[in-house]
Amino acid sequence: MTLLCERCCGPIHRSTEPLRLTWHRVPDERGGPARWLQSAVHALPCEEPDVGEWDTIRRGAAPAALRWAAERDDHR
Repeated sequence: MTLLCERCCGPIHRSTEPLRLTWHRVPDERGGPARWLQSAVHALPCEEPDVGEWDTIRRGAAPAALRWAAERDDHR
């Protein structure tokens, strides 16, 4: 199972990186008993994730979203 850090969303390699496990109480929406969820964070400072280079041509629009909009008759 791959653990993801709650702070940086980067993977935590259990065999090579120190980590901290924390518990979070999550109330039940239907009024039942609360659940306890466990999350992991890096014990050392998180590294900046590599998100790749920004493509300035896209200007924040996903190609699939552009195709979807182009297929619609009403472009409001």
